[in-house]
Amino acid sequence: MNPPKMPVHIGDFLRDTGHLRAPSTGAYLLLLFHHWSTGGLPDDDEQLAAIARMTRAEWKKARPIIEKFFRPGWRHGRVEEDLAAARKSYEARAKAGAQGGKAKADGKQSSSNATAGPDQPLTLNLAKKDIAPDGAPPTNGKVYAFEDGIIRLTEKDFGKFEQAFPRIDLRAELLSLSRWAVEQGPDNWFHAVKGALAKKNQQAKERTERAAPGRGNPLFEGIT
Repeated sequence: MNPPKMPVHIGDFLRDTGHLRAPSTGAYLLLLFHHWSTGGLPDDDEQLAAIARMTRAEWKKARPIIEKFFRPGWRHGRVEEDLAAARKSYEARAKAGAQGGKAKADGKQSSSNATAGPDQPLTLNLAKKDIAPDGAPPTNGKVYAFEDGIIRLTEKDFGKFEQAFPRIDLRAELLSLSRWAVEQGPDNWFHAVKGALAKKNQQAKERTERAAPGRGNPLFEGIT
């Protein structure tokens, strides 16, 4: 699955890159895309050259110009601001969704209490009508480390995912999977999301291994 949609500020980009040749412009774009999709860039010339689709010689020539667009550690201010805004937006939606789900669950319980007779047990049966519109079960007052739509992870599960998938931006990837997870249904979304994250983590690992110089890496064959 893809990360959240990346906003491209075309006017600013054209203004800032008017002095660049096509290869440097393409390299700069590729670095921005990688920063957005993974949450950062490696501070390593070999890997940066690979991400920019350049040979080491091409990167050595282009780097002095391209690095002026970045902060120390190859952090891009605009990308990080947009990522922070995207995270703030989904956290706000998650909070609103949690409050709405709690209010609905409380309303169901109140209705059940009002209609129960002396011999009627007070139970809350989670029939299809009692499930939230996004397919997620009521929160029952639980506090989640991540919550967006049907995806709700406790601190324990979120921590396990962080340990299992260290090569990806976990929150960004979970956000990108939110709508797709709803399609998997309330009984299947957890394992489906786990499998999708494992695939993304493996892809990130393979990209890093391809970017690293070494024996058998076709990217650097013939380069001395």
